[in-house]
Amino acid sequence: MALPRLLFASLLTCFLQATLVSADHRYPRDLSKNGPWKTELTWLTASERSGFKINQNSAEIAISQAGVPTLAVVDGSLRAYFQWAPTDDENIKYFNHIGYSDFHDGVWSLPKPIEVGFDSRNPLNYPFDPTIVPLTEGGFRLYFTSNNAEKRGSKSNLSIGSATSADGVNFTREPGNRLQLDGKRINDCAIIYFNGKWHMIAPDHDQPGVGYYATSNDGLTFERQDDLFQSRGAWLGNMVERDGVVFFYGTGFTLKTSNFQRWQVVQRHRLADPGAAFFDGKMHVMSVGRSK
Repeated sequence: MALPRLLFASLLTCFLQATLVSADHRYPRDLSKNGPWKTELTWLTASERSGFKINQNSAEIAISQAGVPTLAVVDGSLRAYFQWAPTDDENIKYFNHIGYSDFHDGVWSLPKPIEVGFDSRNPLNYPFDPTIVPLTEGGFRLYFTSNNAEKRGSKSNLSIGSATSADGVNFTREPGNRLQLDGKRINDCAIIYFNGKWHMIAPDHDQPGVGYYATSNDGLTFERQDDLFQSRGAWLGNMVERDGVVFFYGTGFTLKTSNFQRWQVVQRHRLADPGAAFFDGKMHVMSVGRSK
């Protein structure tokens, strides 16, 4: 069943606002507005026997006041990264920072912030909307969105940046942009290293169903390719590889491909901006929902 249009539009609006609110990490003035402080992350699993179709009735709340999830296996355990927006007194200092949570014995740990350096002289340029990718040589690369606007209130100028880490917690920012589009914003990217090449997909928020697609030989310099299109959903999510097949867990659909040219629909669903990773014999998926 496709995501109802009204809810789908509301969630997309929430995601877009989440990238722009409190860009200097300050507490929001109005908590009644949409933002990551009003969303939660739910955790689901899918089996290989089902073709990695998600049982949407199995969802469990994993993390509150968070959005934009991405999953990876770190030190033999499952870890989630996300845009964290706590409003409690103890953690408010981490509002709108990237956080992480580890999965142990069936329980997700309390969130903690990662460390990513950024130029404090430009308070808008902090990293957000994380996507984590394990490196073949060990360690991790974190891709994220950056706002290159020079001052608060000016028009956003978004690009994709990156940082690397040996432990998945302390990241060193890599200079420059991985991809920036003239006259268009790019954010909420999904990235995977597959068959000797890096693949980036990001939703065109102005054209429903359209996804920007770019490739890279080194994971640093991306070249834009022909746009992708898939109806009744958005290229807002994450990618994971299993046995030579790439699964794109997106908003409203799951797709699969072996060449990034032909895509097959695996499932229509109601999930929004999901992250995914294969761990312990199952596909683990984390999705964004509204707090009740």
